[in-house]
Amino acid sequence: MILSLALVLIGIAVLVYSANTLVESSSDLALYWGVSLAVVGAIVVGFGTSLPELAVSLASAVRDDIDLATGNVVGSMVANLSLVLGGAVLISRSPISTGSRSLYLPLSLLSTVGFIYFIRDGISRWEGGVMLLLLLLSLSLIYKWGADDEAGLLSSVKEGDDPTTEKYNLSKELLKLIASLVGVVVASYAVTEGAIDLANRWGVKSGFIGISLIAVGTSLPELVASTVAAKKGKHALIIGTVLGSNVFNGFGIGGFIGVIAPGKSKDGSIVGTLSTTITLSAIALSAVFILSGRKIVRAEAGVLLSAYIVWMILVGA
Repeated sequence: MILSLALVLIGIAVLVYSANTLVESSSDLALYWGVSLAVVGAIVVGFGTSLPELAVSLASAVRDDIDLATGNVVGSMVANLSLVLGGAVLISRSPISTGSRSLYLPLSLLSTVGFIYFIRDGISRWEGGVMLLLLLLSLSLIYKWGADDEAGLLSSVKEGDDPTTEKYNLSKELLKLIASLVGVVVASYAVTEGAIDLANRWGVKSGFIGISLIAVGTSLPELVASTVAAKKGKHALIIGTVLGSNVFNGFGIGGFIGVIAPGKSKDGSIVGTLSTTITLSAIALSAVFILSGRKIVRAEAGVLLSAYIVWMILVGA
């Protein structure tokens, strides 16, 4: 049991470190190649911080543990909209402006509801293909209309941070990118192995392990990035990263699970009627705060964190 717990904890630490390195390298490469900063913030960072969820969920699905994969995705999406937003405000002691919501929030909600809908009766390859197509459509919309948030995302990049040919080592950054990808994959395998063994030893459903320990662990990159951004006042980057990450979590991870390892939940508790209702309620609460057009202050952050804890207890019961 100690070995399994060590695998989970060390694996999560490596996941966080690798994901952060991946985001930094991807952002620098995007800037070096002249990619829009809107794409860097909403797509590159969103995708990078979703890689731990993708790796863990795919590793679980390939092992025919759809419950752990589903729990990780659902838990991560709820964590992004409650734990990450609330935690960033409380840790940084800075309110978060809820701008940049007109594009990302509808896509985030659509991907969340879409994933739950497709996964409820098991996911097939054609359903996975549909979700991947929806992911591509969402990315194209972000790419096309994301320029409206260019000014906000531009502020997240410090002056002088733009890599230039003179001081930018392309080969070194590419190697760093590949190494971070390998770190994510290897660490995800360790986390999956350890979590499954712990679930079996403790008599806990793997779905609950997915929505709690694994989901929180794989959401740490978003929490760390959002906290730093909040301290620096880069609010547009927070909203773009959190909501963009949910688009990848729902359509992206759900799509890959369906295409690579289709299957059906064995206990169905995570996507049951009661659990789904509670999950959608928690997400709706976050959406209300974001749509308010004001700043998320510490009192609201406390409500979001409380809602996350209540959700985890009720859904995992």
